[in-house]
Amino acid sequence: MKPSTKRIILRIVHLVSVIPVLGYVYQPVTEAAEYQHFTQLVFIPVAILTGYWMYLGLVWAIAGAVSWVALTYLLGPQTGFGIALLAQIGIFLARYISLKAKRPSATEAST
Repeated sequence: MKPSTKRIILRIVHLVSVIPVLGYVYQPVTEAAEYQHFTQLVFIPVAILTGYWMYLGLVWAIAGAVSWVALTYLLGPQTGFGIALLAQIGIFLARYISLKAKRPSATEAST
């Protein structure tokens, strides 16, 4: 599969999976509570998986989606949501640090 085809498929899946999340966010709390658990365990992880896959790569995408599902499922939809969100920030920081560690410094590159 060509990279452009994969990117188009990932974008479409990402956009389609975000539509129910937007409905969940902008609904009144009493109506949104009916499908809160399903949204947090299906649509948000699919959006994380496809978005991270396009931006960070497959390994980081799997790590992000698995950590989201595990924390949301194990800690419950209320507590798990906040901690899962912090875990996503941690994943971005871990990737940033790993990229900085791999990149040679300016003095090493010039010699």
